[in-house]
Amino acid sequence: MKKAKRIVDTVILTFASIAIISMTLLSIWQVIARYILNNPSTMSEEIIRYTLIWFTLLAAAYVFGKNKHIAILFVRERMSWNAQVALTYLAQIAILLTAAIVFIYGGIRITMLTAPQIAPATGISMGFVYAALPVSGVITLFYTIYNIMTIERVANKEDEDVKSL
Repeated sequence: MKKAKRIVDTVILTFASIAIISMTLLSIWQVIARYILNNPSTMSEEIIRYTLIWFTLLAAAYVFGKNKHIAILFVRERMSWNAQVALTYLAQIAILLTAAIVFIYGGIRITMLTAPQIAPATGISMGFVYAALPVSGVITLFYTIYNIMTIERVANKEDEDVKSL
């Protein structure tokens, strides 16, 4: 499971790197086209917007995989160790349900609903843009299952890689 997680991490980081570089270059082109050539590129603006959506949702899934998401720790840290472990399980189950229902189920529904719509400047199906939701949900689900499987090792202080739970 650790190997699969490393592969998913690598794929997401590679995509994120390409996305950031692409958005930067397209933004530079947008500025040049608008202010130097006096001919704004609507296509690049739309591509930047859609790339940002994909980047944000995949980066959010990655953050769940690293357990670096926002958490209110001062409440948890005042509890006993067993209560902290139980709360960690509860939080992971809540994330799992949210990823499954909202991101995957809801994302598939909205993707299917918007698939016939075409973006005006690029001609891209809006279904592709909204597909970032279920893809992000599947990755978040994978990471959450991985996190649930590692809670016991963290509770028993057996695994240095997952002490951030």
